[in-house]
Formats: sequence, structure tokens, C-alpha cells
Amino acid sequence: MPDTLRLNIPSMDTTHKEFLEILERVKAADTRDFLSLFNTLIEHTQEHFAFEEDMMQRYNFYGRQEHMDEHANLLGEMHYFYKKAKRIPVLGRSYINDYALEKFTRHIINIDSQLAMFLKENHLG
Repeated sequence: MPDTLRLNIPSMDTTHKEFLEILERVKAADTRDFLSLFNTLIEHTQEHFAFEEDMMQRYNFYGRQEHMDEHANLLGEMHYFYKKAKRIPVLGRSYINDYALEKFTRHIINIDSQLAMFLKENHLG
């Protein structure tokens, strides 16, 4: 994982690294495995977001609602493109190859970094 995406919160960094590894597997997948791996990426993301949301609730994170709204938007997009990929595979490939990494990167830099800073400031990470 690039250092620019490290938050120095081990649980978050590990999950983000796993996401990147799965994303690379989806990108490299042949037609037969693409949808299955795309679904694996969605499932991992759901678990990842549930973990973060539990942490935000537990520690009463001030930016919880904005963060949860972003999670809902990202998952909504993933589900939308997965569903489209079932009928029009090129749309799913386009999302995975051209868009998913950018969305993931922006989420870490703009949203997750706030949570990481909160955890560090409050000695919770």
C-alpha cells in the first residue's frame, strides 16, 4: 500500500491493504471469475465499513454521519456497477479499472483520515 494512504491505525491500514489486494485480483480476473471477485470486493467493503461504523459509534466520533453517508454512497455505486456488469460486463470492468481506485483513494484521504486523526488525538487507535 502506498505510504500516502497509510493512516497509522493498524486495523484501518490492514483493511485498506486487503481492499487493494482484492481490487487487483478483480482487475486481473478473467471473464469467468470477474463477477465472483467483484462480489468479494463488495462483501469486503461492507465488512470494512461496518467495522468503521461500529468504531465511530463506540467512540462517539463527531463526523460519524458524514462518514456513514459516504459509506452508503460508495456501496451504492459498487452495487449499481455490479448489477450492471451482470448484463453489460464492460460497465463493471470500467468501474473497476478506471474508477474504484480513485474513489477508494479519495475516501481515505478525505474521510478516513479524519477518523484516524480523531482516534490518535483521543488515544483510541
